[in-house]
Amino acid sequence: MNHKVIIIGAGISGLALAIFLKKTGIECAVYENFPYKRVAGSSFRINKSGVHVMKELGIEDQVQENSHSADRMRILTTDDIEIASINLMQDSVFSRRSIYMQRSDLVEILMRQAELVGVEIHYNKKLTYFTQDASNITAYFENGHQETGTLLVGADGLHSTVRNQLFPSHVLSYAKSWALYGIASFKDMNSDPIRQLMEGDELFYFTQNANFLASKSHPTHELNLSWQASGHQERKRSKEEFDFRNLDEIKSDLIQQYGEHGALSEIIQNSVQIIPKQIYCVEPIPSWSKGRAVVIGDAAHTINPNTGYGCSVALEDAMYLVLMLQKHHYADALYYLEADRKERIRAIQSSLDIFDVSKGFDFSSGFDIGLFSGSKIDADYTIHWETEH
Repeated sequence: MNHKVIIIGAGISGLALAIFLKKTGIECAVYENFPYKRVAGSSFRINKSGVHVMKELGIEDQVQENSHSADRMRILTTDDIEIASINLMQDSVFSRRSIYMQRSDLVEILMRQAELVGVEIHYNKKLTYFTQDASNITAYFENGHQETGTLLVGADGLHSTVRNQLFPSHVLSYAKSWALYGIASFKDMNSDPIRQLMEGDELFYFTQNANFLASKSHPTHELNLSWQASGHQERKRSKEEFDFRNLDEIKSDLIQQYGEHGALSEIIQNSVQIIPKQIYCVEPIPSWSKGRAVVIGDAAHTINPNTGYGCSVALEDAMYLVLMLQKHHYADALYYLEADRKERIRAIQSSLDIFDVSKGFDFSSGFDIGLFSGSKIDADYTIHWETEH
């Protein structure tokens, strides 16, 4: 069957999907609401499953030149006391390692690869709705443009217009978590934990109801110390007290939370950009597709960033959909995409029920296995001889 695939969204999953489609000779075009703008500060971990997809995309060398892959993670208190040093058991082969990189670097690599293989990317095209019949599907855009194809793929992220039309009752809800993404330079920072970062280790700080991960995100860029913090918050903060805070106000809030001394304070004070983000999710939708329309990535299944799997899963979705389209009628391809991948997505999402790092750990009373097991073990429980007799 000859396909013409309309892809909504020029993010990671949309660009990856387009590259794979072109590699297999399937006609496609990408439509994006916003013009591309590089955003400093946003970074993420990409697990080895996602790195493998990058190899299949033909961008492995570019990714390796623009990312960092640590072999060790050090878990610290905010006073820089080391709780544990974890060997991440990384493979010697890059495509079988997990990495850390800046989001804009990956998007730009994907954009260059898309251009190289002949993908059309149309910016300033805001989808308003789509219609479909037995033979085709047509996308209608805000500027009056319309495009007809055989399939429409919503790779348009958390606020997906495609998902909203497919399942209008499934709206975003607050996930009881917030996140901050920051970027800094190693210049003028020389404490021992910072030197560990420069040498390639990742640093993971925990406090009660919050955590803070810092890592190199690029081998050579001056701004290559990236970090992300997240925390548990039952009641959503107002925009005035979170979203609209300026850089100095956010720094002040963090210093008050984490303390004025130590490497963590040093990283915060030297950050040149901090992006606040309150975490939202969508309850599992009944199906990832209806007729000739399908959603992938965050549009299909919101993966909480605290799992560290969001980007990897989006890349996996893109690759698997094209593999299925190569082998099957489109209706079967969409069925197998969901049937074969849903359990993996469910397992990743449920991992937060067992180990939610946004809730942090309080090591002020010392280490206790209950902190990691999620149990309600009282870390201060003590039997006193005098009171028991």
